[in-house]
Amino acid sequence: MQSLKNFFSHPCSSVFICGYFLLVPFFAFAAEGMPDPTATPEDTHSLFEKAQKLFNQKNYKESKDILNQLVAKHPMDDFIPKARLLLANLQEDFNVSIAQFKDLAAEYSEKPEGEEAQKDLGARYYLADKYEEAADSYKEFLDTYPKSASLPEVHYWYASSLLALDQNQEAANQFNNVLNDAKDSPWAPKALLGMGTAYFKMKKYSDARNQYLRILDQYHLYDELNLVYLRLGQAYEAEKKWKEAHAAYQTLIQQYPKSFEVEEARGRLRDLESQHADLPHAVEAEAPLPTPTETAASVEATPTVEVAESSSEPDSESSATNVASKPFQVQVGVYSKKSNVDKTRRLIRKAGYSSYIVTAKQEGVPYTYYKVRVGHFSDRASAEKVAKELARKTGEKAIVIED
Repeated sequence: MQSLKNFFSHPCSSVFICGYFLLVPFFAFAAEGMPDPTATPEDTHSLFEKAQKLFNQKNYKESKDILNQLVAKHPMDDFIPKARLLLANLQEDFNVSIAQFKDLAAEYSEKPEGEEAQKDLGARYYLADKYEEAADSYKEFLDTYPKSASLPEVHYWYASSLLALDQNQEAANQFNNVLNDAKDSPWAPKALLGMGTAYFKMKKYSDARNQYLRILDQYHLYDELNLVYLRLGQAYEAEKKWKEAHAAYQTLIQQYPKSFEVEEARGRLRDLESQHADLPHAVEAEAPLPTPTETAASVEATPTVEVAESSSEPDSESSATNVASKPFQVQVGVYSKKSNVDKTRRLIRKAGYSSYIVTAKQEGVPYTYYKVRVGHFSDRASAEKVAKELARKTGEKAIVIED
């Protein structure tokens, strides 16, 4: 006790005590994971706005670094839901991103971020061709947010998911909901095109044709009119209206000479003219090579754009000239890393098949998804047979995709 009294009476004791109490908060705040005590709400908000700006500028790495720091150090700040939503969109691993979107949708179900997470969940599933899960996600959105401003968009992608699952009548009904809710929106002509496809698959060719004609009549500025003319020609052919089909294909070639659909339209014209002597021979200028046309993928928040990236030597089924008439393909995997793509393609080659890659991009997601596919088949049964064989030989899940 006496020694303690002597310590406090020593001239240097006050310096030691002051230094001790100054150092304690420094070490406490320097501990890992603790927020910076000098950071003000204004500082953190400006950093978040910077991260958001970088995200919009597609500078994803810097955006991700800032967001990770903010979420770790300021978990209770009011911008955190938005920050976590951005991070989920920046997540490269498919399964991790799905888990994050689910967590956000549940945790923030009463906030705009929860609504957006539920929509993004469906989009991510659709991007990976997991149409059943996508349909379930979009259905849950519609049930949870019946007054959302995003209803036309969600109805459209819900319908598209159902269409991919061959639930054609239900898909047509959902496409019609888009028209009922937002006939003046960019989603309306897309819905009419989807509805036409649903009717065509149900062999209701006159109904399909009427949807395509409605687009031409009401939506003159729609950016996929080239595809509409192709579908219209196909519908007329199915109805055995050869002259009308011939006119639709010729209009496509003349008005959209650089579109991807031109090659198929030329093939159909040649077939029609060889089979029906009364049809006039189309006079065509030397056609340039097809180049991509701007499609509905330019609409904000569209889940997917697909472009053939590379191809090995095709198998006998996919070597047919008119690939577009063989809409079924076998998909053996969807990956974000090229190493996984190469591994799967080696397994496919070992199983006796050749493969090709289709790439998929989603607005706001920095990573490209690579879809490994095999063949082009005119009917689902043939594709299913190959899918089962590939699944057995490669050990990977193989599914049938209809384009």
